[in-house]
Amino acid sequence: MSTTGKRYIDRTHDRSSDRILDARTKAILNTVLKEDRGRALNAYLRALVPAKDQ
Repeated sequence: MSTTGKRYIDRTHDRSSDRILDARTKAILNTVLKEDRGRALNAYLRALVPAKDQ
């Protein structure tokens, strides 16, 4: 389990969930799931790379 999950469980004393996702991971997964079939990899890579100021 990640450090985020351990800290969450220690703080809330909630042992019901096996996996806790941090906000960044959750945002990336939601972005990938919203994409059409065949475009998930492109969405994943775009979500990982921080946007550059232009």
